[in-house]
Parts: sequence; structure tokens; C-alpha cells
Amino acid sequence: MTKTIVRIRLSEILKERCMTRQQLALLTGLRPSTVSDLCKPTASRIYLSTIAAVCDALDIAIDELIVSEGIENN
Repeated sequence: MTKTIVRIRLSEILKERCMTRQQLALLTGLRPSTVSDLCKPTASRIYLSTIAAVCDALDIAIDELIVSEGIENN
């Protein structure tokens, strides 16, 4: 049986762009702690406005930021 997980790729994207969490916080107007929370694999509740702000600041589509992956349950 396959289980689907949803993952936020923000940490990876910031590394690819050599951008710090603080820089993203300044670009988006989000609190630095909010950006840090989004970079954690345990992030589970996110406001749509936060997703929109991050996507706008990074000039990316939502499907570049949020991905779903299937994992096998044994």
C-alpha cells in the first residue's frame, strides 16, 4: 500500500538560491520564525497567504514549493 506525504521544499529552494531565511523574511514581510517553521519537515499548518507570499517573493509556482510523494507502507 502506498501512502502519500506532502512536503514543503522551502529549505532546498533557499539553498539552491544561496538565500538565507532572514533574507526571505525581509522579502516577504513574514516573521523570521514563520519562515523557519516552513523550513522544518514537521510543518503541517500553513496559511494560504503565507504560501502566496513565499511563491511571489521567490517567483515560483506553488507546485515547485509543495510536492506530494508516495511512499510504500510495508
